[in-house]
Amino acid sequence: MKIATARTQADDAVDAAYTLARMIKARLSTPKLLMIYFTEHYDAQLLQHTLCTLFPGVQLIGCSTCGGIMTQRGYTRGPTAAAWACSDKKGGYGTSLVTHQAHRHVRDSARTALSQAIKESGRCGELPKLIALHSTPGDEEATLAAIREELGVSVPVIGGSAAADTVGGPWAIFDNHTTAQSGIAISVFYPTARVSYSFHSGYAATKKRATVTDVRGRTLVSLNHRPAADVYREWYESETGLVFNSEESLFSQSTLYPLGTQTGTIHGLPYYTLSHPMFINEQGHMALFSQLEVGQSVYLMSGTSEGLISRASRVVESANDHALYKPEPLGGLAIYCAGCMLHVKDRLDEVADNINMALYNAPFVCPFTFGEQGLFKGGELSHGNLMISAVLFHKD
Repeated sequence: MKIATARTQADDAVDAAYTLARMIKARLSTPKLLMIYFTEHYDAQLLQHTLCTLFPGVQLIGCSTCGGIMTQRGYTRGPTAAAWACSDKKGGYGTSLVTHQAHRHVRDSARTALSQAIKESGRCGELPKLIALHSTPGDEEATLAAIREELGVSVPVIGGSAAADTVGGPWAIFDNHTTAQSGIAISVFYPTARVSYSFHSGYAATKKRATVTDVRGRTLVSLNHRPAADVYREWYESETGLVFNSEESLFSQSTLYPLGTQTGTIHGLPYYTLSHPMFINEQGHMALFSQLEVGQSVYLMSGTSEGLISRASRVVESANDHALYKPEPLGGLAIYCAGCMLHVKDRLDEVADNINMALYNAPFVCPFTFGEQGLFKGGELSHGNLMISAVLFHKD
C-alpha cells in the first residue's frame, strides 16, 4: 500500500481537479481510492465530474470542509481542495453515496450505501478493515447504528459530517456517480496495510451533572425538569466566573464548555461523547449538533485552547500505541471538529506540526467537520462534536 496527498488553492473547480490529478499521478501510477476534501468556494458537481474524467475507474468520495484543510504541509485556508489517495495492488476499496429521501428511513439509506460500497470493492462477504463515513449533518447516530447492525460487529469508522464556512452553509458530498447536499457517503477499505485508530475529545468532566428530562430530536428541552438553557447558563457562569451573554454566539461561548455523556471506561477511567450547543430558541430550548436521550446523565465538560492545539497529536499517538508492532505509519487520515478549528484558527500550523511529529512525517489529510464519528477503544461506535478521529495505516 502506498499513500499520497495533494492540495491546491486553484481558482475554480476544474483547475483544482487538474492540479490535484497532476500531483497525485506524479506520486502514484495507479490509485485505487481517491478522497477529496474541499471548501465551499468550489462547485462540487463540477469538481466531481472532472475528477471522474481524470481518474476513470478509481473509487471516489468527496466531502466539503469548513474554512480550510490540514495536510502534512500545514494548514491551508480556503479556497482550497485536497486529495488523499492510495494504491494497493492486492487491496480492495469501494465507495457509494445514497441521497436522503422523505419516504425512506435513514437506516435503510445507510444499509444501502454500505452494501453498495462493499459491492464496488469486489469483496462481498468480507468485513472491511475500515469504513470512512461522510454524511450530511442530522442523522449520524442512526447511520452508525445501521452500520453496526448490518455488519454485526463494530468495524473501525473514521467519519466527519460535511461542513461549510457557516452552519447551514452549502455543504456537499459526492461519489463516482452522485453529488448531494443531503445523504450518506461511505467508503470501505480492505487494505494490505495494518490499520490502527483512535477517537476521543480531550475534554474533562466537571462536577456539574443533570439528567435529560425532555428532548425533541436534537433540541434539548429540559434538564432535571428545568429549562435546559437556564441550567446551562448557571453551570457556565459558575464554572467560568463569566456572565453568560445571550447576545453572543452560543456556538462560540460553548466551544470550551460543551455537554458530555459518559460512553464507557478504560482502565477505570471514564471517556465521553460531546454535544456542542448551537443556539437557544425563543422557548429556552438548546439546539445541539448531536442527539441526547431522555434519562441520560449529562455533564458540563471543560477544555482549554492549549488542549485543542495539542490533543490532535495525542489522538494520533494513541492510534500509534494501538498498533500491534512498532509504529511505521505509511500515512493517515484525521478528522478535526470545525468548532475547535475556529477557536484556534490562528494556531492551526502548530496543530499540523504536532500531527506531523506524531505521524513521523507520513502523509495525511485532515478536514474540519460539523460532527465526528469514530470507534472508541471500548468498542462503541459514536457520533459526537468537538471530537478528533484518526486512523493510521502501517507497513505489514
